[in-house]
Amino acid sequence: MECKICNVKKLTSEYPSNPLSDLCEHHHLLVCLRCVIREVDKNYQCPVEGCSIMIDAGECIPLWECKAKLKQLTFDYSDRERAQAAEAAAAASASGASPGIFTVNLTTLLGESLSVDLDSNQPVDKLKDRVLQQWTDRSKNKIKLLFNGDELTDSQSLASAGLSSGCRVQVLFVLQELTPDLTEVRMCMSWGWPGGKDHTDYLDTACFTFSAGATGRIQFLHCIDFRSSHRQNAISAGISQTYNQVIRHDGPARKCGQTRTSESSFTVWPQNLDELRAPVGRFDQQNVPTVPVTHLFFVTFTYRNTNIDRFNHPQLQVFDQRDPQTPLCSTNLNPRAKGLVVCLLSKPGGRGAWQVTDVGQPLAEGSIRDYRPVERACVRIINSTRRG
Repeated sequence: MECKICNVKKLTSEYPSNPLSDLCEHHHLLVCLRCVIREVDKNYQCPVEGCSIMIDAGECIPLWECKAKLKQLTFDYSDRERAQAAEAAAAASASGASPGIFTVNLTTLLGESLSVDLDSNQPVDKLKDRVLQQWTDRSKNKIKLLFNGDELTDSQSLASAGLSSGCRVQVLFVLQELTPDLTEVRMCMSWGWPGGKDHTDYLDTACFTFSAGATGRIQFLHCIDFRSSHRQNAISAGISQTYNQVIRHDGPARKCGQTRTSESSFTVWPQNLDELRAPVGRFDQQNVPTVPVTHLFFVTFTYRNTNIDRFNHPQLQVFDQRDPQTPLCSTNLNPRAKGLVVCLLSKPGGRGAWQVTDVGQPLAEGSIRDYRPVERACVRIINSTRRG
């Protein structure tokens, strides 16, 4: 059965058993448990199309039942990884394999993978060497490795880091760490116009914000795009006020006829990211709870439904505003896709500096008119970093 909101086919057990309110006239919710919980938390309303019944999330017993049912269907990925690693280690021991050698599975945010065999006494730094053998266009000092959501340090041995045979380590390719000296940065997506005289096609850019708490729950919060840079309505005004002096979309794309290029940018104030909290739900509600913003995804789409590689040298550059002409880092955007999750701004494990991580995830669905597929793609990326 396909959910009417996320459009994903799911089992009957992944749907609510009863309407959320006695006032609802529909008998069944063709909306999955995850979407029901998210939509009620965000809009305080029954998510079934055509139903306008308001739902009190704190008092709605059927909603509590949905949350309990979903919890039974999900599990702690880190527990699974540890269990699988223990089983693999036991199997290796039973087969007579050397106890000091085990297999580590390396995966990137794009789902690319590499399995390597190393001695448990070797340092984590050796894992990075193997990453460079596979992904030769990367810089070693910009590689971060996560295991169960925590960053591994180069000097510790694989065994002391808690790794064992069969475990999975997440590989992050960091473009730039936003260290304390970077008080204001500009994240700029630029491109050359397509061939001929067609300079009316361009790239739309947006930033999707999420809160991923320690309990495992991931909440989509807001989309910061060119519309939110203009106070056209209560939502735009609320977004501008919430993210003021933290992150700002700098408005419509800017054109340069002389160079036949355009650019769209965001301004970020890194020192304020730790304190950023955003409301969960509608801006026009009173006493709306707030949660910390933990992940910010920068996304781009083509305006005319073409592919991004139709543009000349599309790229992301990060600038220190004190030196706006010299980029701190850059990465090319050249997929044969209409949309792209460009990069992720986050602080892995909640420690250290915020960092801009290269994602480069092509989007098979989604556009400036439909952000829901993008939300789902971002959630999958967050989950992949947790399972590392």
